[in-house]
Amino acid sequence: MTSIEVVSEMAVVAISDPAVGLPSSADQGALLRALEPMARSGRVFYLVTDDPVRYRIGLLVGEEGPAGLGQDFEPAGGTFGLELPSGKVLLYGWSRDGAPVLAGSVDSMPGRKVLSVLARRPFEGSRHVKDMRAMLGADWTYMERVNRLGLVGCLPLLLTAIIVLAQQWRWLWYVLPLLALSWVPYLLLRRGSRYRRAERKAGEAEQTRPHFVVRVASTTQPGLAGGFLRV
Repeated sequence: MTSIEVVSEMAVVAISDPAVGLPSSADQGALLRALEPMARSGRVFYLVTDDPVRYRIGLLVGEEGPAGLGQDFEPAGGTFGLELPSGKVLLYGWSRDGAPVLAGSVDSMPGRKVLSVLARRPFEGSRHVKDMRAMLGADWTYMERVNRLGLVGCLPLLLTAIIVLAQQWRWLWYVLPLLALSWVPYLLLRRGSRYRRAERKAGEAEQTRPHFVVRVASTTQPGLAGGFLRV
């Protein structure tokens, strides 16, 4: 899978052959009116939304997806026809002044293609834990232990709030040292190199995960209509 980052101030991301001349417009409505008939005829496929976007698009061109792809992504919309006379898949965004900007490309075999889109599944805590545990191993277990220690530190904080509301000020002499002792180990461990290294790896993995995966494969299916997808 090839990952391409695309920025579009017009909130439109398009896929087409190099031979296709994409329209320019700083007005999204006018841009879509020009793009829609091109999409219906299978010359272009595009994603459209309401606000400017920065997407990571995973392109699967004539290849199987990585293992576990179906656990993290689900089909969005149906299947669409796309003509690629040159065999090259180009991915475009649009600049603020309405000009199409090439974000990247992938080579394929020339001919008619079938295109489908996968979107991220809604966040699920158990799936996230499973993914992080597989990626970080013992470091993820360590992070979980440190985070649980932080939850323990919330108990004296809650007790402090209750004492303040009850105006039992003399009890603060006992609770405040307990509060400090419960939070200091947590703060020190979070600042440690092991925790920060694992946190950085988890963040980097999230930053490389595609927002959408687009499959492009050869087809002999007749009458497959082109189109677009609002996301």
